[in-house]
Amino acid sequence: MSLGYICERQFKTEYPTKNKMKQIVFDINSHEEIWSLIDKKFDHIFIHKFMPNEAIAWWKTDVKMKNGEFYENLNVRNMEFDILTDLNGLEKILVFNSYHLRIYQFDKVVPDKLSLEYLPPNKLEQILLRNGLKHTYFCDFEFLTISSSDEKFIEAIENNTVFKERIEERRKM
Repeated sequence: MSLGYICERQFKTEYPTKNKMKQIVFDINSHEEIWSLIDKKFDHIFIHKFMPNEAIAWWKTDVKMKNGEFYENLNVRNMEFDILTDLNGLEKILVFNSYHLRIYQFDKVVPDKLSLEYLPPNKLEQILLRNGLKHTYFCDFEFLTISSSDEKFIEAIENNTVFKERIEERRKM
């Protein structure tokens, strides 16, 4: 199963990857903990299918369209979109305490035409790596799955005293 397949799955706490990326899964307690795990060397962040309001309920918002049109006081629901941001933007987004986040961290700008929905699932990981993917952070409720092509990055998290016991406990399950 490839990374592309898991992008569409919710509530799953393990995300298979091909051999190029190593992953760990463990319980996470706060957005501050997630932020502490983000690799601050890479400033290109892609958040896939971000939902600012996960409840299925109407809420009021203003929307500015690409062409500059501005719509005020709209009632919306089920709004989801991809976000390109930097580390500063990610830090602000993490404060939302969203139950589901799909964070991709790159070492270069994500191309406009890179759309996960249109990539072949069996080639998704390879294509993302070629485009500069370094790490993924998938948060489902209290579970965090981190994948990386850098084994030392994963090993540093595994040896972090804050997370070591949680990682070991999760592996026993």
